[in-house]
Amino acid sequence: MIRAGAIWAIHQSATLFVAVAVQIVALVIVGDVFVSALRVDAVSSQPTAAVARVAPLARGERLMTTDLSFALIRETTQAMDTTSGPSADVALTQSAEGALAPAAELAPSPEPAPEPAPVAELKPEPTPEPTPRPAPPAPAITTSGATHEAELRMLGLMNLSRVNVGLAPLALDAGVSEAARRHSAVEAQHRYVYHDGPDGTAGSRYVPACGNGWYGENTGKVWGGGVDVLHREFMAEPWAPINHRTNIMDPNFRRAGIGAVQGPDAIYITVAFCR
Repeated sequence: MIRAGAIWAIHQSATLFVAVAVQIVALVIVGDVFVSALRVDAVSSQPTAAVARVAPLARGERLMTTDLSFALIRETTQAMDTTSGPSADVALTQSAEGALAPAAELAPSPEPAPEPAPVAELKPEPTPEPTPRPAPPAPAITTSGATHEAELRMLGLMNLSRVNVGLAPLALDAGVSEAARRHSAVEAQHRYVYHDGPDGTAGSRYVPACGNGWYGENTGKVWGGGVDVLHREFMAEPWAPINHRTNIMDPNFRRAGIGAVQGPDAIYITVAFCR
């Protein structure tokens, strides 16, 4: 008895559940139809919207009919022709009138400012080159019997020293002697002896005089008979590649020019050696 009552209760519950489900489905279908009707009204109220094709609605909704879409297209096209026809004609007329209207007169352009007159460039006057100082006149060569004797005495002392060690004596060269006298004259003018000084270098004096590029020079000053003293001083120097003694005893030198000049304080004597 109890079991039959339980089965009957289950049967009644299932019947009630099915009835409720059927009512819910019916409500959904009615709502769907109502929403579709609203969307059709909304599309019909917008005549300017052109519908080219039937677009599917949102998920779970029906599609619009083809007849409704084509009716909307025809209504929209007629509305666009009615509203845009006169405006287009007016715009075309205004464009034509604008094209035929005379161009606005251009404002006169301002006259260009006159160009300034060219200013002549002031060229600086060239600075004249300084006039070179004239070379001082060569000092006078003062010779005497004493100077001539001093020249010969110096040549004899040098050749004696050379012969004593088996060297050939030096030959006296008149042209080289003249160059040596000019140098002694400048020394006498400045009252001191030197190799390179107011009249240039020893090379500038004796390379042309010797004629072969090889030269040597000894110079000094003596007082009354002091040629022997000067020669001893030369020969007292130690052996060195280049000094007064080496010039006298150099076997490669074969010629000599001797120039003695009387100065205000002494006799200045120069010996130039050549190969």
